[in-house]
Amino acid sequence: MGSAPARHDPGWQHRARARNLASILELKSLQDLSYAAEFDATVTIDAMENVPPDDWPTVLANLRRAVRPGGVLYLTVEEASDQRIGHAFEALTARGLPAVRGEIIEGDVAGYHYYPGRDRVMGWFEAAGLDVIDEDYSAEEDWGYRHFLLRAPQ
Repeated sequence: MGSAPARHDPGWQHRARARNLASILELKSLQDLSYAAEFDATVTIDAMENVPPDDWPTVLANLRRAVRPGGVLYLTVEEASDQRIGHAFEALTARGLPAVRGEIIEGDVAGYHYYPGRDRVMGWFEAAGLDVIDEDYSAEEDWGYRHFLLRAPQ
């Protein structure tokens, strides 16, 4: 399953420039980032749940490459209850869809969400050479956010 295409609002760059939010604004997918050691830090909020499992290593490598050595990355990882994930997986496979456990495409997920779970995310961080500096969790009803502060190698 792929990620849903991004909605393009042609006026966002104009509005951001008018408010002096940034001097350079580009619309790119996390999978297509090509920056190399250009930033002290990156912030990825409310985005990783839209990244399919096969693309996580690429996205993490891109974010790691974008920061200078020793730079930091902050990202949120949305989590859903095991019950919700299990129900979605059963429903998708019952329809004959090639689902991966953790993918949810119906309900209030705006098309596609992938919930890998903390253990899988930690494995991807380790494989990408990212060290966890700090971690927190904020819970809602049957979902929540894991907040990660990571450091790229020196």
